[in-house]
Amino acid sequence: MKNCVLYISIIAATVFCSPGLHADELMIYTEEWKPISFSENGKAGGLGVEVVQEILRRLGTRDNIKVIPWARGWKYLMENPNVVLFTMTRTEKREKLFTMIGPVAVGTTNFYAKKGSGIAVRNMEDAKKVKSIGVYRSAVEEQILTDEGFSNLEVTSVPLLSGKKLMAGRIDLWCNANLTAGKILEDAGFSANDVENVFTIRENHLYIAISKGTSEKVANMWKNTLESIKNDGTFAQIYSKWLPGEEPPEKTERIGVLLH
Repeated sequence: MKNCVLYISIIAATVFCSPGLHADELMIYTEEWKPISFSENGKAGGLGVEVVQEILRRLGTRDNIKVIPWARGWKYLMENPNVVLFTMTRTEKREKLFTMIGPVAVGTTNFYAKKGSGIAVRNMEDAKKVKSIGVYRSAVEEQILTDEGFSNLEVTSVPLLSGKKLMAGRIDLWCNANLTAGKILEDAGFSANDVENVFTIRENHLYIAISKGTSEKVANMWKNTLESIKNDGTFAQIYSKWLPGEEPPEKTERIGVLLH
């Protein structure tokens, strides 16, 4: 009987001490948003993914990055501690919800029209007058335009669908970041030369977001590790691989709310 009890105790200890079941293990999510993040043959890849993988490697933490729809990742981040979601555009509203570490990339958020459409956008009010604008569900573009009072948004589950709809003439404008628009169009069977940027809404600073309830120590370790990756040149190498010709952001900061 003693042997039986000892055996059960050993099994229980093994289960509860296994790496995949730690109560404070981070669940790490990203999205389909080439070339920043994407899935291919069941594996995550992209600029943001490689940066996070390097952080995990240096911290001695296993790589459990999962590529899921952004809206699902947003829900997990909002409702649970120990969740990381990347990459997230910095906004004042989001700074009040999460801790964010970065920037991992810097670009612009734009309105794109199909080349030759004749659509002119001089300001946000002009954009409100078109019939439809494609946006990605729960992404920053939808949030920004909703806050600005847009009522002509056509929301899709993945950015690729918005790119396809634009080229098929099913929407008038597509709101997306310049860093990913070209790759998304390539996946849709087109190229960046098939569209034109008709209006730039704002700069787009991309960060790694960490949910409330996560350890302050973990957040600081991630910030310090990203800083070391930038300082020793590793970050610049990753950046030039995925965004050749673009200037990588040199500074590293932690912004947003305290986690507890």
